[in-house]
Amino acid sequence: MPIQWVITGIRVRSFPFRVVNMKKINDPEALRSLMDQHRISGLFNMGTEAAMELYSFDKGENVCSVDDPIDHLFMLVKGKIKIYRVLPNGKSILIRFYNPLSTIGDLEMLNDLTARSTVESVNDTIFIGIHRQALEETAYQDPAFLRFVMKHLAYKLHTFSNASSLNLLYPVETRFASYLVSITMDDNDQAQIEEIKTGKLTEIAEMLGTSYRHLNRVISQFAEEGIVERTRGSLFVKDIQRLKQLANGNLYS
Repeated sequence: MPIQWVITGIRVRSFPFRVVNMKKINDPEALRSLMDQHRISGLFNMGTEAAMELYSFDKGENVCSVDDPIDHLFMLVKGKIKIYRVLPNGKSILIRFYNPLSTIGDLEMLNDLTARSTVESVNDTIFIGIHRQALEETAYQDPAFLRFVMKHLAYKLHTFSNASSLNLLYPVETRFASYLVSITMDDNDQAQIEEIKTGKLTEIAEMLGTSYRHLNRVISQFAEEGIVERTRGSLFVKDIQRLKQLANGNLYS
């Protein structure tokens, strides 16, 4: 049976500009396969599982933006997402990256808040989503589901301090190395060749809390050491192991 894609909504945001096409995937077999893959089949009660649906976002699309109302709790099951926050001065700062299996919207749902950060798809992503109404009617009465959410909230709290210290205490070399490692490792923690358009370096510098000039010096240093290669307006990761050494375990993930 072919996968059926249904566009369920389009949103436009002003900063950064994104057109969002959230697509619902009508494929029960794909849903079950992803649940099996991440070992959540049979974990929740039947009402909670019946409320689960598949959604996809394209690379570069926002899953949500700051102050968006949250109407789904999402579980990332394929791809990678980036979390960042826009500061009052208009600049943005990187919070972290998430790989599967990660939850989005749990804090907002439990506290009836709008989105506190912007969530962007680094590549094509797939989520299992549960609508707010279904959460209130079924999942919130499911002890296994509540334990699952609490576990992920505890992990976020535990790792958030690490991401915060990266932005405050570590030199740009460590932050940029950590950023490159975070975007280069795939879902299975395997290295993949990553290309970064140099036109995005101003945005990256801002997210890492530094200037374009300083980041450019770090890139030149990395290029001289053979860690990255700069060619034709693009930046390529060449030595992921050296980047891991420079990041020293301090990753945005």
